[in-house]
Amino acid sequence: MEQEQPQRFVLTGDVDWASEYCIESYVDTANAHGIVPTLFVTHRSQALERFAEKGKVELGIHPNFLAGTTHGKTIDEIFDHVLALVPDAVALRCHAFFDNSHVAMAASRRGIRLDSNICCHLQENIPVLRHWNGVDRLPVFFEEDVHWLLGLDWDFAAHRKAFESSGLKILNFHPFMWTLNIPDSDYYLRHKQHITTLTKEQADALRHPGSGSASFLAQAIEWVQKSGGRFVSLSELHSTLKQGSSHETV
Repeated sequence: MEQEQPQRFVLTGDVDWASEYCIESYVDTANAHGIVPTLFVTHRSQALERFAEKGKVELGIHPNFLAGTTHGKTIDEIFDHVLALVPDAVALRCHAFFDNSHVAMAASRRGIRLDSNICCHLQENIPVLRHWNGVDRLPVFFEEDVHWLLGLDWDFAAHRKAFESSGLKILNFHPFMWTLNIPDSDYYLRHKQHITTLTKEQADALRHPGSGSASFLAQAIEWVQKSGGRFVSLSELHSTLKQGSSHETV
């Protein structure tokens, strides 16, 4: 009889121009729990380059195709910009999950074979999707800002059943939002001006003291590890899934 494999979870984060302190704190905390997170990069960061060189994080690209983007004027320019930041990107996730056929074709031309560019928040039995452009798409299972936009509870116990279910379990927590334990849109909007410059001293003063994104992630990590699950990187999950069925439960 085949032994049941432990449920696998992936911690990812969209960097979204977060300060060096946010990035360092996020990765250090993940590593302290034995987790190698997958971060989707928006800008050059010495902290990320240092962590990646030491194998403490893996990097994907997070191109911004929205109006006003600083990444470029055309789809090709935007891909040029982010791939210059991360030439060996493991995956693609666009800012705001932006997607259209032109972006899909450009991603395929650039040799991208994996993305995580859709959010299916707290849905059970999420499979690997095969995009028409040939890219394997691994949907996000939990994203903190979607959670607050839906007005959902930050008590992990209220959502444990969904975490126990079959299907892909890719979590997305933004370093800035995690650092301030942001609980809702109002709190985010009051403090978003600090995204690129937040320091430890500012974070200590501004961090939400109650339940929020960081407290939820802490509960989730504790539950995963106590229940026999384990965290893997996005590329590790993808490589093992390729060896089996794309509809495999994990």
